[in-house]
Amino acid sequence: MIKRVSKLTVPNDPGYLSGISSYCREISLRAGFSEKETAEITTALKEACMNVVTHAFNPYEDESFEITFDIQKEGLKITLGDMGLPFSTGPGNDKSGDERFRAIEENMDEVLYVNMGKEGKELQLFKYLKGRHVEEIFTEEELKPYGICNIPPKEETLSIRLMKPQEAEQVSRCIYRAYRYTYLKEDLYFPERIESMHDRGEMISSVTVTEEGKVVGHFALLPRPNRKVAEIGVAVVVPEYRGRGLMKRMLDFLVKEAKKQTLTALYGNAFAIHALSQRTNLRFGFHETAVQLGWVPPGAMKIMVERGLKGAGNIITFFKYLKEPEGYAVFLPPRHRAVLEKIYSGLGVKRSFENPYFISSENIPLESTIHLSVKPHHKSAVIDVKEAGQDLTKRIKTKLVELEKKGIKTIFLDLSLKNPFTPEATACVEDLGFFFSGLLPDYSDGDVLRMQHYRTHIDYDEIHTSSAFAAEIVDYIKSLDPNWRALHSR
Repeated sequence: MIKRVSKLTVPNDPGYLSGISSYCREISLRAGFSEKETAEITTALKEACMNVVTHAFNPYEDESFEITFDIQKEGLKITLGDMGLPFSTGPGNDKSGDERFRAIEENMDEVLYVNMGKEGKELQLFKYLKGRHVEEIFTEEELKPYGICNIPPKEETLSIRLMKPQEAEQVSRCIYRAYRYTYLKEDLYFPERIESMHDRGEMISSVTVTEEGKVVGHFALLPRPNRKVAEIGVAVVVPEYRGRGLMKRMLDFLVKEAKKQTLTALYGNAFAIHALSQRTNLRFGFHETAVQLGWVPPGAMKIMVERGLKGAGNIITFFKYLKEPEGYAVFLPPRHRAVLEKIYSGLGVKRSFENPYFISSENIPLESTIHLSVKPHHKSAVIDVKEAGQDLTKRIKTKLVELEKKGIKTIFLDLSLKNPFTPEATACVEDLGFFFSGLLPDYSDGDVLRMQHYRTHIDYDEIHTSSAFAAEIVDYIKSLDPNWRALHSR
C-alpha cells in the first residue's frame, strides 16, 4: 500500500536542490505520472525551492523550510512552507524571479500562494493525473451535442437521488454534450476527478435517472471550505426530459441534502447575459448580492461569441439562506453602508451594524495574512485578505504588479466584515483602483465584502438584469468603476 504523505525538512542551502529533485522524481513516478509530467513537476518544485533559497532568507542564513508531498487519488499536491519573507515578484526584483513563478504556473495545474503573516507562508502546487477525458471514453456519435427536442415527454418513472461513483462517466458525458468545452470547471470532463470530488465531499451531486439507470439530469452542491455555504451549479437536463420540472425537483432534493450537511446557505452565479438563469434563481427564492465583472475573458465563452458580444463575461451572484443565520457584528465601510444594508434586508439577515472606530497602530498586526489564488487559463485571481495588517497597501500594490506581469486581467479581493479594520482597509484598496462588487454572506469566516479590479474590456450594455434591485446594484457599481468614470468624465 502506497503511503500518501511524506515530508522533507530542507536547510536553506542550494546544494540540497539536486537531492530534492531526485526525491520529487521518485514520488511523482510512484503517484503514476509519466516521465514528461514528472519532469514538469520536478521543474516547478526546483524553481519554487530556488525562490525560497534566493528570496525568503539571506544567503546561507541558518534557516530551513519544509516540503510536503501528498499523493492523492487524482494527482499530487506539494506544499512548501517557510518563515521567510512574503512572496513578491514586484518592482525591484530581478527578472529571474518572474521567470521562476512563470515556470511554476506553466508546469502545474493549480498554484496557491498563502501569506500568513507571522506564521510564515505556503506555496501549494497541484498536478492532476491525466486520467481519461470523456472524449476517450465515448465515441464521437455518443458525444454529439444535444439538439432541440420538440417531442412531448413520455410517461415514465424517474428517480432523483445522490450520484453513485460509477455514474461519473454518464454525468461527464451529459455535461460535455450540453456545454462542449464552454464549462469553466475542467474537472467535470474527467470522470475520475468527478469521483474524487464526490469522495472528498467537494461536490454533492443529485442525478435524475430512468428505470434503466440512465442519467438524464444532474445538479450539484459545491461546498465552500468552511462547510457553511455551497454553490449550486453543474446543472443539465437531457432535452427530451425537459418540461417536467426536473431542475426544480433536483434543487428541492439538494436543499434537503444541504440541510442534512448542516449548510447554512446556498449561492449561485448566473451570467449577466442569461436572463433565464437569473429569473430561475429569483423564482427559487434567491436574492442578488453581487455583480462580478470580467469573470471570464472576452471570447472565452461560445455563447458570447455567437451573440457577437465583445466584453468579458460578467456574473450576478445570488444567495439564499436555508435557516436563520447566526447573528454577529459587522463593520460596513460608510461609503457602501446603504447598499450593503439593502442587500442584507433582501436576504432577511440580521446583523449588528457597528460604526467604524479609530484603531491604534499597535492593535493592527505589522503583516497582513493573504491567500492568493491564481487561475492562469481564466486570466483571473482572488486575493483573500484573511487579516489586514499595516503593510496592506504596499502588499496589494505589489500583488497588482505581479498579476499584471502574469497576464491576469481580473482580480477580486475579499475583506472580512467581522474585522473592525475593514472600513479603513476598503479605503486603502480603493486608492489602488479596486471598487465595490458586492456582499458574499458567510463566505469565509463570516461575511465578505468583495471588491474588484480589471484590465479587460467591460461593456455595461451587455449586462442584462432580471430585477430592479440587480439593475440598481449594476448602476451603483458603474458609478464607482474608475475605468468607466475615466471614459465618461469628459
